[in-house]
Amino acid sequence: MIDYLKDIEIFTDLSEDELASYEHFFRIRNYKKNHILMFENDDTEEIYFIKSGLLKIYRMHEDKEIILGIATPGDVIGETEALSDVEYRLSTVEALSDVSLLTISKKNFLLLIDEHSCILKRAYSVLASRTRLLNRLIRYLSFYDVRRKVANLIADFYYNFGNNEDGMLKIDMKINQSLFANMLGVSRESVSKTLNELQDEKIINFRGKYLHIIDKEKLFSMCDEAEEIQDLRKWK
Repeated sequence: MIDYLKDIEIFTDLSEDELASYEHFFRIRNYKKNHILMFENDDTEEIYFIKSGLLKIYRMHEDKEIILGIATPGDVIGETEALSDVEYRLSTVEALSDVSLLTISKKNFLLLIDEHSCILKRAYSVLASRTRLLNRLIRYLSFYDVRRKVANLIADFYYNFGNNEDGMLKIDMKINQSLFANMLGVSRESVSKTLNELQDEKIINFRGKYLHIIDKEKLFSMCDEAEEIQDLRKWK
């Protein structure tokens, strides 16, 4: 557990001895794909650190889902509520795959912050990064047509899950049309039409549920105005 805690951003300023002294605060939890860890407006208090797997963070409105983000190993969930006076969950969190998590109670998390102010500074850095990501989401939702929304989201996936496989760039995450639609606030039919167009233009290709980028230059030519510094597409 100590080796994993060392890799969590908000604990990187603590020594191994310090982490070892707090190891008993944490519990390991394992959940299957599609398990919902929390619902928005729940009053649960645990903070979660992702050891393995993916989680989606979303809200519902009139039976429509809008995905606010995808959490990956090393991410923390629930610290926002712990650091504020809000006593209810701001979003719903669901496992996109089987996940393994470390959990800590709000009481013990705040105790750690009281004893190590560096944790609070790191937590605020995480919140700032999350705000930047939400700003991009708002830009996608508000200003772009469906084609540019889809192209930019593929570019984001590339920077966070992309790797080279047989000369093509593979997005190493299973993606379906519903995920695209719910991240971009558009209909599944619009996403399907746009993805088919990009495949016909030989810009992307699907192999099973894995997306491959065939022509990165053409894809990014549709995204030029969205992010001048491409590394800012990285979610952490």
